[in-house]
Amino acid sequence: MTRSLKIGRIYGISIEVDYTWFVVFFLFAYLLSRPGGPLTRDLPDLSTGARWLLAAFTTLLFFASVLLHELSHSLVALRNGMSITGITLFIFGGVSKMSDEPRSPGIEFKMAIAGPAASFVLAVAFYLLALLVGVGPGHVLGSVFLWLAFVNAMLGAFNLLPGFPLDGGRVLRAGLWRWLNSLGEATRIASAFGQGLGTLMIVVGVFLFFAGGGFNGLWMAFIGWFLIQAAQSGYQQVLVRQLLADVRVGDVMTREVDRVPADCTLEEVVHEHVMMRSHPAYPVFDDGRLMGLISLQDIRHVPREQRYHVTAREVVPALSETQTIAPEVEVWEALGRMLTSNQGRLLVLDDGNMVGIISRTDILRVMRARMELGG
Repeated sequence: MTRSLKIGRIYGISIEVDYTWFVVFFLFAYLLSRPGGPLTRDLPDLSTGARWLLAAFTTLLFFASVLLHELSHSLVALRNGMSITGITLFIFGGVSKMSDEPRSPGIEFKMAIAGPAASFVLAVAFYLLALLVGVGPGHVLGSVFLWLAFVNAMLGAFNLLPGFPLDGGRVLRAGLWRWLNSLGEATRIASAFGQGLGTLMIVVGVFLFFAGGGFNGLWMAFIGWFLIQAAQSGYQQVLVRQLLADVRVGDVMTREVDRVPADCTLEEVVHEHVMMRSHPAYPVFDDGRLMGLISLQDIRHVPREQRYHVTAREVVPALSETQTIAPEVEVWEALGRMLTSNQGRLLVLDDGNMVGIISRTDILRVMRARMELGG
């Protein structure tokens, strides 16, 4: 089951909304709609319904700002030859999904600084709009634009904090990378800064909570916890990527693959394939044509007494592009695709013909061997 909802594409980049986004959208709208809040303190006569509509409209503009912040990262990445698989809005804002790391400190710096720069430009633009329409009692749009100017400025400033994977942490990593000439070591140091920053935010957040800060303290602590997890994960990803550097799918795939004939009954699949080899999924062929992967879950959906009559052809899901990969693709990309789509294996196709299969086990075997050999 997917955790996100696709809402469109911009410059070929898929835009998705994680389901956790709806939680934070409601929280923002609730906080902004309260009487005496940042939007309503100069508008005391607004009805409850009008306050909620105004708060929802403002929250949508805020997340549009977050989207532009992330889009600026992605456009710089695309301009420098990197692959961006999409942008996801979630409970902590937004994230650009990159399939590879920047190839140089200069590209890393330009990508990192683009986001805060976009936020500061938006802050100035919203401030000028507020002045244009007017601020103070009775000026609804002025209150909205003034608040958006403030939060965009705060968003840009927060992201410049020197803790990986924040933009400021990526700027720090770019500098360390150029100085040390090692992406791994630069990431380790920048990640340590990120974990330190996250720990500090948790401490301050807990203190604010017990000092009467309520939700604001809890939110700061929650963001700090997320930053620690993201910093650790980011460093681990770089280590894994370095272990798998220059390894292609064709180098590690399993070439001898057990194939299931399409007219094979499910009972035969169980006894002649599953029980003999214990793989969780098998490619199904119909007269030499690859139909798809049949898994144990597909078989379990069929009642036991019917498995003597139902064939693999009748239950195998249609083959999708997310289940296949080319042999010349880097193993790192294959692993990323498996994790993103929650799959344990990919079929390796060369000019439409299946030449092998690659699983997470194959990739882990290569990583273990390289670690034992000292990288």
